[in-house]
Amino acid sequence: MSENKEKKTQNKKPGRIRKSFSSRQFKSGAYSSVITVIVLALVVIVNLVFNKLDLSTDLTSDSLFTLTKESQKVLKDVKDDITIYYMVANGSEQDYIQRVIKQYNKVSDNIKVVKKDPVVYPNFSKKYVDDAVSDNDVIVVDNTTGAAKYVSNSDMLYSDQYSYYSTGSSEEYLDVEGQITSAIQNVLSTDKKKIYMVTGHDEKSISDSLSKALEKMNVEVKEISLVTQKNVPDDCSLLIDYGPQSDLRDSEKTVMLNYLKKGGTAVLMPGYVEKDTPNIDEILDYYGMSIDKGIIYEGAGHYENYLNWLVPTINTDADVMSKFDDKDYVVIGSSQSIKEAKKSSLRSDLTLTDLLTTSKQSLLKKDPSSQNTDKEKGDVDGPFATAVYAEETLDKGTTKLTVIATNEVQDDLMQNVISGMLGDSGDGTTATSIEAKSLSSSTITMSAGSAIMWSIVLVILVPAGLLLAGFGIWFTRRRK
Repeated sequence: MSENKEKKTQNKKPGRIRKSFSSRQFKSGAYSSVITVIVLALVVIVNLVFNKLDLSTDLTSDSLFTLTKESQKVLKDVKDDITIYYMVANGSEQDYIQRVIKQYNKVSDNIKVVKKDPVVYPNFSKKYVDDAVSDNDVIVVDNTTGAAKYVSNSDMLYSDQYSYYSTGSSEEYLDVEGQITSAIQNVLSTDKKKIYMVTGHDEKSISDSLSKALEKMNVEVKEISLVTQKNVPDDCSLLIDYGPQSDLRDSEKTVMLNYLKKGGTAVLMPGYVEKDTPNIDEILDYYGMSIDKGIIYEGAGHYENYLNWLVPTINTDADVMSKFDDKDYVVIGSSQSIKEAKKSSLRSDLTLTDLLTTSKQSLLKKDPSSQNTDKEKGDVDGPFATAVYAEETLDKGTTKLTVIATNEVQDDLMQNVISGMLGDSGDGTTATSIEAKSLSSSTITMSAGSAIMWSIVLVILVPAGLLLAGFGIWFTRRRK
């Protein structure tokens, strides 16, 4: 009997095991396990794909790791084979620098980014630079011509010491894009452009920030006294007279006019002065312009409570101002008005284009010392042109002259006007300068509309989707 019971027990165990595999509980557990494995596999696959394709989104407020449209334009025009050598040992990469560098070969097929370990290749940099390189330095090489430009990591990531002395805390700046884009322009350029700044009339000096911007544009700046020159040098790409406080001499007027009449490029910025300036006026008159003396007060577009600081309308359709868009603005102060001759009286090949204009509510005060902001006798109603571009097509070249009726302007305006005046050179490079970006504003920000949208998705749609999925699973199992 005991043997029969034992046999029956042995026969029942395999049956129970088989039944357990076909039970609803096992099927439910197996289903959950399979779903879990599939989800984990999908997560692994998606991560591998994203890492392989290097897909990412820049959510920083200043787009720290996204190349600007100016850089993208420069890169898309690149025809030579360019290699950006990122000199760094494995594990010593500076994240800010590395993330920006990785964007360059995404824009142009002619640009390649190569990481070089200076420890493994100690003699590599000697082909291009004399000094020893450090981790996170960059060497940009034009493989077509052999030209090279070295960029130090201290220029790409630095602290503003001036802000430390004034505020007690230094601000960090990221200038990887500005320095590397400048280096690319440098190796592509076959002829460095030169700007000559006229001196001898208490002209205004360019600021340090503008000087740095021009350096990034690979532009060399020199001073010139027209008194000692019979002609403007042949290598002059742009002549600038930045806010002369006194008139040009007769000989200087002749030198400048001769330069322009031969197809020269110049920026003339006559600020308000009480004395007459007949020689400057003669140059302007030759190009169909004249200065209406006085200071413009703006009734509509002025800066804060300062009526003589204007926020004029920018003509972004003009080539000289093409780097601005409709969202940009500039601030100028103590500006005069520029009158333009009638089109019928201009030479046939001479055209004038307004660059900056004020509103209809603006007023030209003939007596700037008057404290009365209302219209007085002799005052003129707006709108006014405060910057005008003159272009004349000649048999051998084209004359380009920008006149700005003040010397109180932002560096941003000066930089963009200079870039527009220099334009594209024959070697295909452009005069572009990318500003450094402050790391203090690298937080994630979003508009009110975006915040509402993500709130709806995360608070309503995602939970609702999970509830519906759960209900569907429950309802399916119940029917079984």
